[in-house]
Amino acid sequence: MFQTKLNSAQQQAVEYNDGPLLIVAGAGTGKTTVITQKIAHLIETGNAKPEEILALTFTDKAAAEMQERVDESLQVGYANITIGTFHRFCQDILEEYALHVGLPRRFKLLTDTDAWLLLHDHLYDLPLTYYRPLGNPTSHVHELLRHFSKCKDELITPEDYLQYANDQRNQTAGSENGEVIEAEMARLEEIANVYQAYNQLLLKESSLDFGDLIFYTVKLLQERPAIQEQIQRRYKYVLVDEFQDVNYAQYALVRLLVGAQNLLTVVGDDDQSIYAFRGASVSNILRFKEDFPTAKEVVLSENYRSAQEILDLAYQSIQENNPDRLEKKLNIDKRLVATKNVPGKNHVVHLHSSTLEEEVNAVIQEIQQLQQRAVDFHWDDVAILVRANGHAEPFLHGLERAGIPYEFLAASGLYRQSIVIDSFNFFKAITSYHESNALFRLLLLPPFQFDQGDLQTLMYHAKKKSISYFEAIGRAAEWKLSNEGVEICERLRRLLLEGRQRAKEEKPTVVLLKFLEESGYLRYFTEQEEKGNLEVVRQVEYLRQFLEFIARYEQTKPDATVYHFVEYYSHMLQSGDDGKLYQPTDTPESVNVMTVHASKGLEFRYVFVVNLVEERFPTRRRGEGIDLPQELIKEQLPEGDYHYQEERRLFYVATTRAKERLYLTSADNYGGVRQKKISRFLHEVGLAHKEMKKRGNNEIRNEETGNKEIKKRRNMLPVQPAKNSSEAIHPSIKNNNIERVYKLPKSFSFSQIQTYQTCPYKYKLAHIIKVPTKSSGAFSFGSTMHVTLQRFYERVQEMNGSSQPTLFTTSSEVGETATVTTVQVPTLDELLSIFERSWIDDWYESKQQREQYKAKGNEILRVLYAAQEGQWTVPVALEESFKISIGGNILTGRIDRIDQLTDGTLEIVDYKTGKTKEKLTGDDKDQLLIYQIAATTIPSFAHLGSVGKLTFYYLNDNVQTSFVGKDKEIEKLKEKLLATLHHIHDGEFSPTPSSFVCSYCDYRDICEYRA
Repeated sequence: MFQTKLNSAQQQAVEYNDGPLLIVAGAGTGKTTVITQKIAHLIETGNAKPEEILALTFTDKAAAEMQERVDESLQVGYANITIGTFHRFCQDILEEYALHVGLPRRFKLLTDTDAWLLLHDHLYDLPLTYYRPLGNPTSHVHELLRHFSKCKDELITPEDYLQYANDQRNQTAGSENGEVIEAEMARLEEIANVYQAYNQLLLKESSLDFGDLIFYTVKLLQERPAIQEQIQRRYKYVLVDEFQDVNYAQYALVRLLVGAQNLLTVVGDDDQSIYAFRGASVSNILRFKEDFPTAKEVVLSENYRSAQEILDLAYQSIQENNPDRLEKKLNIDKRLVATKNVPGKNHVVHLHSSTLEEEVNAVIQEIQQLQQRAVDFHWDDVAILVRANGHAEPFLHGLERAGIPYEFLAASGLYRQSIVIDSFNFFKAITSYHESNALFRLLLLPPFQFDQGDLQTLMYHAKKKSISYFEAIGRAAEWKLSNEGVEICERLRRLLLEGRQRAKEEKPTVVLLKFLEESGYLRYFTEQEEKGNLEVVRQVEYLRQFLEFIARYEQTKPDATVYHFVEYYSHMLQSGDDGKLYQPTDTPESVNVMTVHASKGLEFRYVFVVNLVEERFPTRRRGEGIDLPQELIKEQLPEGDYHYQEERRLFYVATTRAKERLYLTSADNYGGVRQKKISRFLHEVGLAHKEMKKRGNNEIRNEETGNKEIKKRRNMLPVQPAKNSSEAIHPSIKNNNIERVYKLPKSFSFSQIQTYQTCPYKYKLAHIIKVPTKSSGAFSFGSTMHVTLQRFYERVQEMNGSSQPTLFTTSSEVGETATVTTVQVPTLDELLSIFERSWIDDWYESKQQREQYKAKGNEILRVLYAAQEGQWTVPVALEESFKISIGGNILTGRIDRIDQLTDGTLEIVDYKTGKTKEKLTGDDKDQLLIYQIAATTIPSFAHLGSVGKLTFYYLNDNVQTSFVGKDKEIEKLKEKLLATLHHIHDGEFSPTPSSFVCSYCDYRDICEYRA
């Protein structure tokens, strides 16, 4: 059954399905493998249908990895497994049941920055005094929001907080130091009242913050037992990853989701808990043992990653957190045992230097030596782990000087990326021509290649005449700029005028994409990528993330304009937000520099944990801003010093990332007056010895396990460029000769495969590099029609729901419902109203074209409604997603509609808004043939009946063209799909231009190969 060979403990964890299960999974013990294989085992043994499984984790990245691994493990396709984060799951539940808990059904979900802006805008509407100082009124907004978030994590209601404040006042009445106590009571009451006012403000704005998602879902399940029972029936098995990091509210949610059979599996390792509140990493696991006393325990201790010497050091360190560890609390053995025999000695090395600069040089030189002597060395084998983003800069400079390619995987900083800065400055320039700084930035755009001499001349005359740069570029010819310079100025001026005009009618995403295309920026990306410039691939990814950010803003502001966005974004930057950055795993061939937090879940051959001195790692203890009263905290807190315990867990995580060698580095001097003390963590594992009374500048302490010899420094001169490295230029653009290896999608859709068959290079741009491009009115119209019909038929299902089959109906029940003849449907006016609400207003070439399409949509729906009179059907399924395996490749799809015919067979319907085809060729049939394969092989579809008809519904002419695939056609399709996928996996992305293909290509204006 299994694609991965399991050890006995893993096998036991996978196959136990009789009740609650606690899996204690140490670092590198195959935790993800066990979870995904357990899901596959549940499905393949018939213990659960895919749709009956709920798997919860903490990050989108972890959820995506779990989803990919499940796809690889399953031998058959499936319609749906719910794998996601706690917040995503709760958002879906609340969107379904919001009205039952007093929430608006279409609430807006606020990011942390959105919440900051909300409080900022209503600061003087809130009962604030203490936390709204006169000199800096917004200085405490972040801390207030963090405090409110923690309240929700502890399921503390505003009423609870107000009652606590009132009780405290009563208890302290008549005490000594009356003024001091009165001030403290006033502060406490202010927090309680503002917490209540903030929640009321959220509801008034039809908004929820992230803490609300879990808070209100718990409230829903507690107060609506009928709904709780529905959800418990929906999800027979619940699995929770990273259980050590669940907070009180998340644990309460999990407890409410589990049905009477207690089919709950939790996986965790308290030693890797780096997010738990005040170090409460064990409390929920102990609570789990109390709530599920019969739970089975499985400890995974066979490590598949690291050398034993590394594991022993990590274990020795984490022992210092006793007795607040699961090993002591449950009397289990968590010592990790290496399964790999890593050759060589000295798998742990301590490098101690006199100064930070020398520490950096020591790290760089060691990396260079690894490159020279290690077998099959790749830059990607190396990671430099820092405790904080700010500690990375000296190492980045060192790598750059040495010409070593690197990737700094910061957790934030999207808004500081060059393409994002360029994009925002374009917005600023078209909203105000007086923004000379913005226009200066635009003149320096890479595709313009504006001459520096021309730039100096332009700036001189602008300053001399006291005019804006916008006015200056309009007079470029007058000031004798070069012909190329005049042309660029005229071009930029035209682009800004056109952008300003578009900004009056179009949404920010549309305005920005059109500028990027017409300015040549997108074409610059494609040209540079072809030349081997790996940095542009990352910049394209940053642009995609920024466009997604703008699109989310547009969703919350239906009337969003560029002018509103500029104001919003400026406030957001003022809040201190510098943008959450996607953490790529497919980095170019380069040394990885990241924080310890970001490294969790990753592994590398060689790991350098740097700056191991007191006040750096571990960090200095910091206050919590606004303390949560101890009496309100429901979690069980540790007995020891939670700050240093958490720092020690971070050290444990850092050390267990290393596979072959772990380097621990430190220095005496980091630029301050006082010499730094070596980290307590090095003392605890016996690697920090008494300081030498005298250490010359030409010495370095190189302490290897079992070797305390003081060795002469190899080379105190500046590091030399790395072997075969290119000139050190922009960070991450280090070697254009490096072979470009792109991370291919884990799954493929029919449209992706069709794109590849049309032009492999177009596929590369769209789905590998993911270059954004403008859309079209036809696409917006097609999406509008699909959404309209989906929502209309959802109403049909609601009106006839009690007598209609679903994907979870048994085959016998399907037979009973096939005889239904009277179908309730919404009126034509309701259908047209749904169309109006679903209308997508973007990407039309003109107002006239937009109006023509809208009139066309109304007419299509009137004709459709009249034609269906007396023939309405109630769909079995709408917009149903699926995954199937073709030769080991995952194909995904979404079926518009599935109906049940009178003979009990199924009709699969796909809407088309393009040109009607009454006769279908082989290529035309492929999409519906894939749907037939899915409906035939996936159990949740197949139990409804066999496929009797595949139908393309051409909405423009109200024409339906139907067929059903034959075995020979399906086998031929599979062969064609496998051939295409084989070419994709081989990285064959050569362009296939032709006048027909290129004339309809989204990238025709930026592709250098176009016909």
